[in-house]
Formats: sequence, structure tokens, C-alpha cells
Amino acid sequence: MRARMIAYWALAAAMVAAAFPCPALQVGATAAQDGATPSQPKQPDESLNHGLALVDQKRYDEARPLLKMACDGGSMKGCDKLGNLYAEGQGVPQDDSQARLLYQKACDGGYMDACSNLGSLYLNAQGVPKDYAGARSFYEKACDGGGMYGCIGLGLLYQNGWGVAKDFAEARSLYGKACDSGSMDGCFPLGALYQDGLGVTRDYTKAHNLYEKACDGGTLPACFSLGALYQGGLGVTKDYSQARTLFQRSCDGGFMDGCNSLGFFYQNGWGVTRDYTQARTLHKSACDGGNVDGCNSLGVLYANGQGVPRDYSQARVLYLKACEGGNGAACSNLGSFYMHGQGVPKDYSQARKLSQQACDGGSMEGCNNLGLLYRNGWDVKRDYMQARTLYQQACVGGNMDGCANLGVLYQNGWGVTKDYTQARRLDKTGCDGGNMVGCTNLAVLYSDGLGGSKDYTQARTLDQKACEGGTKQACNNLGLLYENGLGVAPDDTEARTHYQKACDGGNMDGCDNLGRLYQTGKGVAKDYGKARMLAQKACDSGIMASCARLGSLYQNGLGVTQDYARANALYQRVCNAGTPIGCTGMGLLYQGGLGVTKDEARARNFYQKACDGGELGACSSLGLLYQFGHGGTQDYAQARSLYGKACDSKDLNGCLALGTLYQAGQGVTQDTAQARNLYKKACDGGVALACTYLQNLQ
Repeated sequence: MRARMIAYWALAAAMVAAAFPCPALQVGATAAQDGATPSQPKQPDESLNHGLALVDQKRYDEARPLLKMACDGGSMKGCDKLGNLYAEGQGVPQDDSQARLLYQKACDGGYMDACSNLGSLYLNAQGVPKDYAGARSFYEKACDGGGMYGCIGLGLLYQNGWGVAKDFAEARSLYGKACDSGSMDGCFPLGALYQDGLGVTRDYTKAHNLYEKACDGGTLPACFSLGALYQGGLGVTKDYSQARTLFQRSCDGGFMDGCNSLGFFYQNGWGVTRDYTQARTLHKSACDGGNVDGCNSLGVLYANGQGVPRDYSQARVLYLKACEGGNGAACSNLGSFYMHGQGVPKDYSQARKLSQQACDGGSMEGCNNLGLLYRNGWDVKRDYMQARTLYQQACVGGNMDGCANLGVLYQNGWGVTKDYTQARRLDKTGCDGGNMVGCTNLAVLYSDGLGGSKDYTQARTLDQKACEGGTKQACNNLGLLYENGLGVAPDDTEARTHYQKACDGGNMDGCDNLGRLYQTGKGVAKDYGKARMLAQKACDSGIMASCARLGSLYQNGLGVTQDYARANALYQRVCNAGTPIGCTGMGLLYQGGLGVTKDEARARNFYQKACDGGELGACSSLGLLYQFGHGGTQDYAQARSLYGKACDSKDLNGCLALGTLYQAGQGVTQDTAQARNLYKKACDGGVALACTYLQNLQ
């Protein structure tokens, strides 16, 4: 079938695309069937046959005068084929108006394929205004006159409700008529109806048989769709080898979707050795052949540096080309570039425009990205409800990022009632579908026992999967499990390996934890220089715990020249950001008069702020000031309360201090036995001074 029916092929093929992990189909031209009525001459005109042979050899300049001679001599088929040259700009300037005149002449002369081509001009608004009624009239004339492409075009109108009431049963009948009459191009869309259960009961076996029949008859889109069934294991045993063979056949025949999908096999290592260079060659072939899905796929390779050096600028050019050609995923990818400032200046307004365009065009990735903009309030007023709607749309549409992001809303109670059970379900859906962030979030729920039982072993399994899948936060979380012996035997060396992997991948939590190991010498030789470098890196990215740790290094001159002013600035930044450990640091400086005028009253205030924020060491330090009356009134009862709070929350210095109160009977009834118990608890936990007090007491 020739190119006037491209719109038909693209839409019919798109019915099968959703079932497979490859882009929607776009179909090129195939050879038109004769479609001649009994009134056509029995003997082919010599000039017509010679002209058609030259067309097959793509010698269009030589074919045109011969086809014109045939048309002028009364061959309506010659007029139709000459019209094709003008429609496609082959050997002549592209001219839909001239094509229409030639098709009209041939149609009036009884050549039914020309009537079908006229219908397609009206359907696609090529050389004439879009006119569904006009398209229907010409398709009906062709179909009634035995031109099967007219039946197929008419089926397309009924399938989509263009100018007629949508009627899948009527579309099936028309496609069936064409298929039964030997038109393989009719078998193909009929197979798509069976695959998607439109107007018929879904039946992958029938779809397979129809695709196979059409493919054997030379319909390349059917070969592609048959390959997609084998790829997805629909109605047949999943068979990457067979799918690859069919994609290769369609690609070799000039059907660019076959080339693009074959590229995915090499890109992902499906049934072949992973080969990004070969994937690039195939995606480029598809793109150069006019397949915008191929341009988008090629852009992804450039964006990820797979098979080519990473090049956001080149990726942007390819995404733009594909987006302008109607590929929603490319619009979404381009929007992501603007959202994150990759290859272009960060521009949330442009990101929103492109994401909206992608979402409206059916790209679920676009809906998910649009949800991100609403969730974060980027170029729009923050709106969790709108984000939820968009994530839900993306998730239901098969986008696993949408499922995982929807889970985040339920986990945090943003725009919805907090529901950890629902969050678990959504994270699992995302994780099972290949979204590693979903796996990471699900691991957190298992670690914390939210929405179900606590299960560190399951958390470790999920973090391992996500870390291996490239999610660096999961690598960091896995390191925490190993460091603390949760769901696995404690192993500081293994923890260090995972923190390093996370840090190397740009995860600042990993850098923060790795720096902490170097500072304390856990799992590595103590190295204050490395600790400082890692703390600085993480602090610069906004990790307040690292800023506080960096402050302690400057305060104590570890790995750097001692600098109280620098320590003060860092602690102040952390405290002002609402992170309690920074307030503890400020308290230490004012209590000791380190780089500031000694002021134990201010130290009390900073310790109080830190203690109220959950920093238990600050509670113990504040208790000490109350116990000895430094910076204010002496208050043993308040000291006891603060030490008790710290000790009950496993701050062992608090237990030691509380023991001294019981031993001396300060703020409590003297109780040597209780003092002994508290000293022992602190001593067993590694507080050396508590061991000394315990020994002296005994």
C-alpha cells in the first residue's frame, strides 16, 4: 500500500504498541495492489509496465515520462502511479494538488485504488482541507468497486470514529473483507483488533495467525507486530531470537520501526550480547529513515553516553526532532533536560510546557514529570492533589516512575491521608516493574516497619537490587544495614564499599557516611584528611550532618589547621538550618570560650534547642550545666530529668551522669545500687570513665 495510507498504518500499528517495551509503531509505504475493475484493459500498456519497473528500481526521473504517456493514453493505473510520484516528490517536486488531479482522473476512470488514495488525501488534509465525509465517500466507492484499500480506509474511519460513529465491529467486518479477498494489508489491522480485543474477544492466537499470514504476504508492519508478540510472549512462548529475526526482516525491508526495536535488543542485551554501538547504528538508521521514535532512542544513547560520548546537546537536538515529529516520550525527555538543566539552561516553564504536551499526547512519562513539577512547586503553585492525579494517571498507564512517586505521596501524607500500606503496594508495583527508586523506598518501609512488619532481610534484598540497578541512595542505605548489622552480619568493610559506591555515583549521603568512617576509623584506617575532603563535598551539597562534622574537624584541628571561627560559621549554618547537632556545636564553643567570648548562659540556650530537637548528647551537656549551676541557677532536678531523657534513649554519657546524681544523692534519694547499675550500663556500652566510676564504687 502506498504512502497516502501512512496515517492508517501508524494508527493501526499503535494498537499493539502498548503491550510491548518498545515505541509506538510508524509504518512506511508498501506496494499498492492493483485494485483494477473488470473495465480496465486486459493487456498492460507497454509504457506502463516499463515505467513501473523503473519505479521499482527507484529510477523515478525515467519512470515519470513513461507513466505520463500511459496516463495520456488512457491507462488509469498509469495516472494513479504518476499521482504517487507527485504525492511523494519522487522524480518531481512534491505536489499534492497535482497528485489529487491525477487520482481524480483515475478514480473517475474506474481505477479503485485511485479512489482510495483520494480518500487518504482528504483524511490527512494533503492538498485539500481535512474532510472525513469526503474521505468516507471515496473509500466507500473504492470498497464497493472491489478496491480493498478502500475497505481498509473505511475500516480506519469506523475504528476511530472519524466522521462516523465509532464501530469496532464494522471495522472488523471491513478489515475481514479485505483480508479474505487476499489483501494482506487488511489482515494486519484485523490482527491488531484481536490483539487488543476491540470489537472482538481478545485472542492473541488469532492475532498471531493474522500477523503471520500478512507477514508471509509481504506486509512488513505485520512482521514487526508478530515479532512484538514473540518479544512479549503474547499467545506464544516468549522468544527473543524469533522476535529479533522478525524485526530484522522488517528493518531490512525498510520498515524503520523494525530497525528501532532491533536497536533495543542490542541496547538491553535481549537474546544478544549487549552492544551499544550496534544499537546506535540501528537507532540512527531508523531516525535517518524518518522514524521519530528512532531519533528519540538515539537521543537516549547520547544522553546516557552509551555507545557514544555523553553529549546532552546532541541528545537535545534529537529529542527536539522527535518531539516535533509527534513522539511524546521525546517531548518528555526534552522537558526533563529543561527541568534539570542538562544541555540547556534550567527552565521550569519550558519543562512544564513540554511535559504537558507529552502528557496530553499520551506519554505517561510526561504525566509523571508534570507531577514532579506540581509536587515541588516548580513554575506552578505547589499542588499535591494535582501531583497525585498526574502520578495516578502515569501509574495506571504503565509508567513505574509514576507508581513510585505516588507511593511517596502516601508515605508522607502529601495531598492524601498518610497510608504506609498503600505506599508499600505502590512501591512494590514500581519495583516489580523495574523502577529502582520504588525498590529503595520499599526497603525503607521494611526497615522501619511501616505499613507492615519490620524486615531487615527483605530491606537488604531490595536495597541490593536497587543498588545494582544504579540507584545510589540504595547503595548508601545498604551500607547502613551492613554497618549496623541489620538483616546481615555487621561488616564495616562492606559498609565502606557501599558508601564509596554511593558517593562515587553522586549520592551525598554516601559521602557523608564514608567521611564519618574515615573520621572514626571504622572499616578503614583513620584518615582525617579524607574525612575532611568528604565532609566538605557533602556539606557543599547541603548535607548538614557533614557541615557539623566538618566544624568538629576545624574545632579540634583534625586534618586541618585548628580554626574556631570556621567551626563557628559551620555550626551556626547547621543550627540555623534546623539541624540540632549544629546547635550542640555552638553550645560547645560558648561553653568553652572557643573562638568566642565564654558565655555558659548562651551555651545553655543552644543545648536546650539541640536537646528539644532530639540531640541527646546536648541533653547530657545541658544537664551538666544545671548540675553544677554554670550559666544559670543550679537545679539537680532539672539535671536528673535531662540525664534521664538521654539515658533512656541510649545516650550512655547520660547514664554515666545520672549515676553520679544517684551516688551523691543530688536531686534524688541517694541510691548506690542504682548508681552502680547506671555506671555498668555505660561501661558495658564502651564509656571508659563509667568503668572507672564503677570500679571505685565497688
